[in-house]
Amino acid sequence: MSRETEKVMKQLLKYLDEHQDEIAGEDDMQRLVERFMDEHNSSLPPENVTRLPETADDYLALAADTGAKKKKLEYVKKALELEPDNLDAAVLHAELTAKHPDELLTALPALIEKGTGQMKAGGYFQENMGDFWSVLETRPYMRLRYFYMETLAWNNMMKKARAEGEELLKLCANDNLGVRYALMHIYAYLEEEQAALALHKQYGGYEETQMLLPLAVLYFKLGDFDRSLSYLRRLYKINPDTKRFLAAAAADELEEYADQADPHGYYPNSMSELLYEFMAYAYLFDPLDAFFEWSRRKLKK
Repeated sequence: MSRETEKVMKQLLKYLDEHQDEIAGEDDMQRLVERFMDEHNSSLPPENVTRLPETADDYLALAADTGAKKKKLEYVKKALELEPDNLDAAVLHAELTAKHPDELLTALPALIEKGTGQMKAGGYFQENMGDFWSVLETRPYMRLRYFYMETLAWNNMMKKARAEGEELLKLCANDNLGVRYALMHIYAYLEEEQAALALHKQYGGYEETQMLLPLAVLYFKLGDFDRSLSYLRRLYKINPDTKRFLAAAAADELEEYADQADPHGYYPNSMSELLYEFMAYAYLFDPLDAFFEWSRRKLKK
């Protein structure tokens, strides 16, 4: 669900809450939903007309659409004026105003403490533990903690990042954010074999690029080259671009595939996913020249 869809859902929930006295059954609920959607669609401006921002979500959408840092910060401040407790806005404000990494590492735990208070006050830990992503009100909290996990990892604070990732999976066992992939790369970095295998098993043991490649790296780092090669072969079966990726990484020629990289997403089990993975978890892959050269030669055979 996109941020825009989330915004509409929040408006719908507010609308239903305001019309609770009209709901006596499912038919009434459906009628109200249809009425809301009709009113919402009729209120949308024509394509050539820009609607003025009214809500914090509107200003956050504007911030996301601009590349100018000064303008982005201006929109974020407007969002916080309207909703001082908006965690998405607070996180973006902290990111934009931090001049040094340590400032962000200080600001984010304070926001997590604030968000945890919000979650406790709303009873979400009691009622929605393990299923946080299914509740709109808890998603900003999940995004905040995911960003904190990433920030910790990028600052080489791996044990803290691991703990944050494990906590996120307790909050949302379905893992809609893909925390398991980040956590698998952290386990590979820390050379934690049992934790990595348990995580893979927990999510079905599926043959996925972002599970198999870090497992291959893990066993290479542990000196178990046979198992590392086994995971590489499994990876190649599901991702036919594996050989080209390994050869380019070994030769430091990945820039030749830059046109297939997309910072906003990727096509599963393709070169685009391998490139995304290489960039997203550079803390694991950057020091692995020996692994890429070895894996290129072994898989070529």
